[in-house]
Formats: sequence, C-alpha cells, structure tokens
Amino acid sequence: MRVTNQSLLQGYLNNLNRNLTNMVKYQDQMASGKEIRRPSDDPFAVTRVMSLHTSINQNEQYLRNIEDSLGWVDMTDSALGNIGDIMNRLRELVIKGANGTQGDSELNAIKSEVEQLVGQIAQIGNTNYDGRYIFGGQDTINPPFDVDADNVLIYNGASGPGKEMLTREISQNVTIHINVPGTWITAGKDENRLTAALSETLSGIINALESGDGETLGGPLLGQLDDHIDNILSLRAEMGAKYNRLEAAKLKNEEETLNMTELLSKTEDVDIAEKAMEYAMMSAVYQASLAMGARILQPTLLDFLR
Repeated sequence: MRVTNQSLLQGYLNNLNRNLTNMVKYQDQMASGKEIRRPSDDPFAVTRVMSLHTSINQNEQYLRNIEDSLGWVDMTDSALGNIGDIMNRLRELVIKGANGTQGDSELNAIKSEVEQLVGQIAQIGNTNYDGRYIFGGQDTINPPFDVDADNVLIYNGASGPGKEMLTREISQNVTIHINVPGTWITAGKDENRLTAALSETLSGIINALESGDGETLGGPLLGQLDDHIDNILSLRAEMGAKYNRLEAAKLKNEEETLNMTELLSKTEDVDIAEKAMEYAMMSAVYQASLAMGARILQPTLLDFLR
C-alpha cells in the first residue's frame, strides 16, 4: 500500500486530536472533581451513581422524620410526666378529704385545689409541638381538651379507628406510631380500657368533696384514680420504648448514609493525585505529538527558495 504525505498528515491529525481529547478529559475531571461527566463516559457507573443519590436523599428524609418523631415523643413523655405529677397530687388530696376529720372549710379548700388541677390537666393536655397539638390525634390544629363551667374535663380531639394515630416512616416500609391519643389518657388503651373515664373520676371527686362523702372518696374514687395513675405510667413506659427505638433507627440511618456516601465517593469522585499524574503524562504525550508533526511532512520546493 502506498503511503502518501496526505495519509501521513491525516493519521497525525487524528492522533493529535485524540491526545488533545484525552488531555481535555483529564482537565475536566480535575476541575469538576468527578470521574463521570456525562452518561456516555460510563453508563453502568452513571446508573449506580443515580441510584446512590436517590437512596441518600431518601435516607435524609427518613432522618428528618426520625428527628421530628424524637422531639414529638420526648414532648409527649414530658407532658405525661406532668399529668402524672398532678394525678399524684390529686391522690394526696383525695386521701386527705376522705380522712373524715376535715371541716367544711377544709373540704372547700381541697375542692378548689382539685378544680384548679382539673384545669391544669386540660392545659397540659393542650401541649403542642411545633404548632401541632400532641394529644389530639390527627386533629393537630384544634386544642383537644377543655373544661366546662361545671369543671368537667372534656376531650374534643379526633377519635375512632383511623383518626387517632399519627405515623411516621422512619425507614423503607417501616412506620411507627408517634403519638398518644387523648382517649388513651381519659379512658385507657383499647386493650386495657379503664372502668371509669378520667372526666367521670374527677367530677366524682369534686362532687364527693362538696357533699363531704369521705367513704366514696376513700373507696371507689381512690381506686379509679389509682387506675388512671397506672395508666399514665404505662403510657410513659411505651413512649420510652418508642424513644429508644427511634434513637436506634437514627443511628442505623446515619451509618447507612455514611456507607452510601463513601461508596458514592469511590464511584464518582476523582483521585486528584492520580489524575494530576495522568494529566502530566498526557500533556507530555501531546507535546511529543506536536514535535513529531514537524518531522512528518517532507521538505517542499519552498524550503530551498532563498
């Protein structure tokens, strides 16, 4: 096959352009810090990078859900603790009122304090977290508890199947209930319903103090109050277990995100030292190509003209 100056020139230009293209590739990689600039560079790696980015974004949303749930559960436990303290104070007052040695003025004073404690229970029951009422079920906008003119505790929050529970997704296909519905405070959970609602017990205490019925105070009403105290303790224990579960989920989420971030970095990030060396080598190759171009073309008649 005959090799002409034209074929030599064309081959030289092709090689020179290829070397220049490779040098530009290394320049882009070092400037961007990314191994892959476009899908055509490595379709398989691009697919993997996109999948990792999606998983990391999902984990970040799960982490936000977990952190919000932790705050919600912590606030719920604190509110239940305050309600428990009020219940214990009510128990002290009931025992004091049932003593039988209290006069009318003392019973009236106890009754006034009980009424104030009923209002305090309603106030704590209207605790909100980030502008949302924590005991109202899915109705987080309106205050769930109120006290009427007769000092009767009233629950106005959401109730019924599918309306009481608030759920958060903390991992893929993993959800958790984060709230305590107000009905659990007033009447207990479905599997452990109390014999008397909290509003009935509180109203009964006020009426018994007003009539001086110490026998009722020290008997059935005290027993009902003890049941409500146990119920609050049970709800707090459940909140504690949920808090521990959320803490474990948060730790697992952070570990998964770290592992995926490291894998993503290995897939798409460049090794600056390695790329600098490769760029230096390619630059030397390109300079050698330019030098070689001066030797490819044969001398022409113009070279001999003086």
